[in-house]
Amino acid sequence: MGLVWIPAGGAPVMKVLVNALSVTNPSGAHVLLGHVGEWVREGRFRVALLCRESMTAFRERLEGRCDWRLAPEYSAHWLQRSVWERTQLARVAREIGADVYFTPSGIAAARLDIPQIVFCQNPWSLVPAARRRRDAPKAALQRAAYRRAQRIADVLVFNSRYMREAYRRNAGFSEKRGFVVYQAADDSTHRRAAELKTAPRRPGQILCVSVMAPHKNVETVLRALARLRTSVSNAAVTIAGPWPCREYERRMRRLAERLGVADRVRFAGFVAREELDRLYAEAMAFCLLSRCESFGIPAVEAQIFGTPVVGSNVCAVPEICGAGGRYFGPDDAEGAADALGRLLTDAAHWREMSERARANGRRFTWSECARPWSEVFSAIAQRQRAGSRGPG
Repeated sequence: MGLVWIPAGGAPVMKVLVNALSVTNPSGAHVLLGHVGEWVREGRFRVALLCRESMTAFRERLEGRCDWRLAPEYSAHWLQRSVWERTQLARVAREIGADVYFTPSGIAAARLDIPQIVFCQNPWSLVPAARRRRDAPKAALQRAAYRRAQRIADVLVFNSRYMREAYRRNAGFSEKRGFVVYQAADDSTHRRAAELKTAPRRPGQILCVSVMAPHKNVETVLRALARLRTSVSNAAVTIAGPWPCREYERRMRRLAERLGVADRVRFAGFVAREELDRLYAEAMAFCLLSRCESFGIPAVEAQIFGTPVVGSNVCAVPEICGAGGRYFGPDDAEGAADALGRLLTDAAHWREMSERARANGRRFTWSECARPWSEVFSAIAQRQRAGSRGPG
């Protein structure tokens, strides 16, 4: 079937096979559901979504709006998934009559004869600080797969300019056709931020939110807090999010003790959405000095609630958070402490930064962030039509 791009309001003729098998965490599900949700809402083409029976979030959000294909549960493991995809994916694409293949894994598929759109959002293998030494073999395989995607994918889509440059450095050359498409916060987050706009802030309160892997660099946040002890008597940090490495959590608790700030740190762990929104609304500042971040959804969510950001300058956060934040090296506890101290003590400065943060956060709605997909799919359709005509 030849690809024909029909403007909004026309009949959908393009069938997209979306491979969700690489999505194994809530963050990845949030991103894919947001983008695909916009595609099916607009009705410009049909979506066939490849997932596992256990991926209930996709069924709940997209039921009745997609065709479905199920893969075995063992495909949750990266190596077993790669074998299954290599042997079965082309068959699935033929059976459903797919015109285009889309994957959020950052890796192109083998043995497909339809155009591939590869969405690139995971910098784990490209940043040494983001991985353990024992993971080096897997990281090397992933980097090689990224280079192959750079070479063969019809279109690469990056979730930030930072991620695009990381792929190019890894490959040593540019992609055939590339786009940057940002991700967004859900509409419900924007609504709750509006509802909580007048909620009172907690003096001295700093919020740190993420999945607290070692590369999230909680230690510099704690060291910045220790520097604030004498100048800001009520400075305190709430650390919200799960700890996949329990030893890292234990180390951070011991570090808080050694620095003399244990009584100022709340290790909240995983918190439900309603509680997280309250934390965003009450905090005076958001601080995450991650060594590896391809986007930074928690920082954007904080900004939507009007909470200024103090973040790392070695990842995508300055690009994403813009004028609503201040940015420092991941080991610069002094610089981060100075920025946090001013936010906590200078009311006029805080109001200015809060308004900047809120203005920046308004950019990140799915309806706005999904706009570039029109150009992405148009590029695929144009290339396919040019190929069907053959040489002039």
